[in-house]
Parts: sequence; C-alpha cells; structure tokens
Amino acid sequence: MDMDQKKIQNHFTATGIVFNSKMQILMIRHKKLNVWLPPGGHIEDNELPQEAVLREVLEETGIRSKVLQVSSQLSLSDNHCRELERPFILLLEDIEGDGLHNHIDMVFICKALSEELNMQKSEVNDIGWFNIDQIYQLETFENVIQSIKKAFECLQGGYNF
Repeated sequence: MDMDQKKIQNHFTATGIVFNSKMQILMIRHKKLNVWLPPGGHIEDNELPQEAVLREVLEETGIRSKVLQVSSQLSLSDNHCRELERPFILLLEDIEGDGLHNHIDMVFICKALSEELNMQKSEVNDIGWFNIDQIYQLETFENVIQSIKKAFECLQGGYNF
C-alpha cells in the first residue's frame, strides 16, 4: 500500500512558549519523546486554540499563563464576529517521519502568571525554567530552538512584556 492509499491523520495542536518575569522559558522533558519541548498538546473538540494552549500549559506544568497577542489585524465592532488570538508561528510537524501522522501546531507566546512548577508525571519526566543560552544546550528539535529564538527576539524587540 503506497502513501496515497494510507490514511493521513492531521491533528490540531497548540504549544506555549511561556516566559516568566526573568525572561526564562518554560520547558518540559517529554516522557514519550525524551526530549525537551515547550508545553502543549492536542486541541480538544469545541476548544479554541488559545484555550487549549493555556489548558495544556497548566495541566503539564501547574503554571497559569496568558497568551500574548502578537498582532491584531481588525477593529471589529460586530458582536457576531471576533478576531482570535493569532499563533506566533504555525507549523506542520511530521510526527512519524512518513507524512501520515501530522500535527498542525499553533505556537503561542505566553506570559507566566505564576512561576511555581508542578509537574504532571504521567506525561513529563522533568520540567524547568531556562534562559535563552541554556535552551541551545538542551536535547530538543531544531524547530523548537528556532521558534524559541524568534519568540525571544520578538519580546526583546519592544513587545511590552
């Protein structure tokens, strides 16, 4: 059976690049993948992406956070339509390396509203706050490092944090 005959599964996910008051980044060591990642996960049915990222960050780390609005395009006054928080980055991640299981990952920049960590042991092996230089030393994926670097530069470039 070739790839055209196999069923492709695309899942929507949300990831939070969470910064604390010291500009450190929240990272988890994922139990299944055994690499460091920003917290995140699948978007549930009838859940908005910005709700999913806040839920996942809280569930995995115990950290309450808020999504930072990167940019707004519209000034809507209609009560029947609103602009959603935009992901900072939108990625297509090939999970198995065969193009059959993909995550459409909406990556948000978030601000921690608390900083005391409470690790969810069922999904996470370790957890911590890391400065930008430490991120480059962690065992992770290239897209994670590039996404965090870009988020850090965005905040350093004048975003009112």
